[in-house]
Amino acid sequence: MIMMMPNGPEFVRTASLPLAGGNHDDALTSPARSFPLPVPAEKSSHPVSFPARGATEVGVTTGGSGDIMSVWSWLKLTVCLWLLGKMIKTAGWLLLAALLIAAWPVTTVAAVGYGAAWLRGWPPVRLRRTAAWALLPAGTWLAIQTARLHTWRAVALAPVHAWARGWSHLAAVDLTRTFLLLAPLAVPAGLALAGLAWAWRTYAITTGLGGITASAPITFDARQWRRQVRTAKGLTEAPGAVPLLVRGGRIPVGGTIRAIGHRWHPVFTIPAAACARHMVVVGATGSGKTNLMIRLWAGWFTATLAQTRAGKGHRPLLIVLDCKGGRDARVKADRTRRLLYGAGARRVAIWPDEARLSLWDLPAADLAVLLYQMIDSGTGAAAYYADVMQAVLTLAVTAPGGPPLSTAGFLDRLEARWLQSAWDPARYPAEAARVRAAARLLPDIQLRFATLLGRLGPALDGPGTLADADAWYCILEGTREPSVAETQAMALTELAAHAATDLDAEPRAMLLAADDYSAVSGRVPLSNLYERGRSLGIGVQVSAQSWQGLGASEDERYRIAGTADGGIFVLHVPYPDALVAAAGHRRVLETAHKLIGRAWGDEGTTREQRAWTADPDLVRRLEVGQACYIQRGAATFVQVARPRPSPLTLLPAPAAPAPAPRVPEPRHEPATTAWPSPPRLDDIFGPGAS
Repeated sequence: MIMMMPNGPEFVRTASLPLAGGNHDDALTSPARSFPLPVPAEKSSHPVSFPARGATEVGVTTGGSGDIMSVWSWLKLTVCLWLLGKMIKTAGWLLLAALLIAAWPVTTVAAVGYGAAWLRGWPPVRLRRTAAWALLPAGTWLAIQTARLHTWRAVALAPVHAWARGWSHLAAVDLTRTFLLLAPLAVPAGLALAGLAWAWRTYAITTGLGGITASAPITFDARQWRRQVRTAKGLTEAPGAVPLLVRGGRIPVGGTIRAIGHRWHPVFTIPAAACARHMVVVGATGSGKTNLMIRLWAGWFTATLAQTRAGKGHRPLLIVLDCKGGRDARVKADRTRRLLYGAGARRVAIWPDEARLSLWDLPAADLAVLLYQMIDSGTGAAAYYADVMQAVLTLAVTAPGGPPLSTAGFLDRLEARWLQSAWDPARYPAEAARVRAAARLLPDIQLRFATLLGRLGPALDGPGTLADADAWYCILEGTREPSVAETQAMALTELAAHAATDLDAEPRAMLLAADDYSAVSGRVPLSNLYERGRSLGIGVQVSAQSWQGLGASEDERYRIAGTADGGIFVLHVPYPDALVAAAGHRRVLETAHKLIGRAWGDEGTTREQRAWTADPDLVRRLEVGQACYIQRGAATFVQVARPRPSPLTLLPAPAAPAPAPRVPEPRHEPATTAWPSPPRLDDIFGPGAS
């Protein structure tokens, strides 16, 4: 019989062949044997042996050694191997179950810890740290046992005896007594075991090694996120759980939802020094940005004040620019003031409603530059006018006798008669020549500045300096009067820079915070504010409602995000991709399985991939009060706690109650001497000379 072989490797079923040393007749009467021919039909170069007439097929060969295995034998071997594997696995599980039952106190603690981590959304490190802290009672228990039993052998056998007695009395009371006796050792061991089991479960699910269905990793992550959020919210709502300041000068922000790259703690904190560096807060309207910033301000103030009382730093000076204005700004100002008073502030000034600042306290050169920048002079043909105006301002502000002391005094100096009198041609010929050249344009310049300073009002006319209070909450009407708010922002930032560099004043630790600065950033770009704050040693904290609100161009936005050494807080925004890109990517394992229906198969592949450290889709789904803190390639999702003022202050009460806030009257420049009238001819030549 000729055997037909299909394409590809195939075992060839053959009849028996004659034994060595015998003839065909002997072969016909001897037991039949089979030999394998595992050669592909299309690649075989040897002839195929055909069975002798009358021979019978008896089996399937398995090798070239002459051994024979029938189909039935192969099936039995396969089944036996499968049963053996199952028996070994079952024996292992039974042995593990026996160990768990034998060590039932440890098993009980491990089960409770594992269930708590699963229900609360804890990371494995929470269980490991708890196990480490549980070693302290265990050490105390060992010390007591050593003092009581005197020998280490007796101490080591005491838990064994307690465990053995527990098996002889299985009543509930006896089991409870046994558990209490073994608790000093069972609790840390059980928590450590629970931490290992929960870590493996998390790893297996996230990498695709565990789970029954293909959607197991997605379902597991979504379920754990909900539980983590619930736990964080419960923590932030607990009284006293999230104070304004904790040990080490760290500012609590709220309950930790999830930490990626950062060390996990139940309450997320940042060092107060992070606020002294540049920081960015981005969040849409109603996302909880105000609560976050007020908490950061109060925490920084409390930490800096504590350093001052310890003799390790300067007194704090907080300057807040609320660039949107309106009624909400007054509400936020009142909240901030009450919180800062609870933190130990002596005076919190609200500008311009209750306090004033003097623009004219600036040095003459800086004042001249600021006044020039406050007027939009235009470009092109207006460049000539701008040069003339700058020259006139320099002459008016740097005139002999000092800079002006008020708006009225400054406007008086923009008259040709005053400038010609101040710059005597005999002593200052060059300046007098400039006055004569610009005399024709002086009325126009005076009119423009009279209009501008009139719109600004008396709030910048003094008296008052930033050193008069511990904190300033400045309200700029950026929504109602953008041009006026931009000019006020320029003046206030210049005053802050002067306060930081004034060698005659008391040195202060300063934080300049601008809420919704994009409303007034047309004249002073945010990047310039950052760079100036860095050079002056002032901490700058800026918030915006979107990535586009950080700057007018893409380059400026990246400059701002790149210099935010203190970190970036991202709340709910529709387009967070450019912001979360600062956290970069992390390495993860991606496992692909072969699916059988809706369940995993036995085959698959695993490869290393790059995933977002801060998932932008997760940021888009953030709820009110949730934020993602990004710093140095790591991210932490946090539930921000609403700041609440403390009924107690950190400093003793002042000796006398502070007077009611009032708006001081502006300073007036001393009246100049009246212009001398020309002498009469009678005084010179006598009566009747005229």
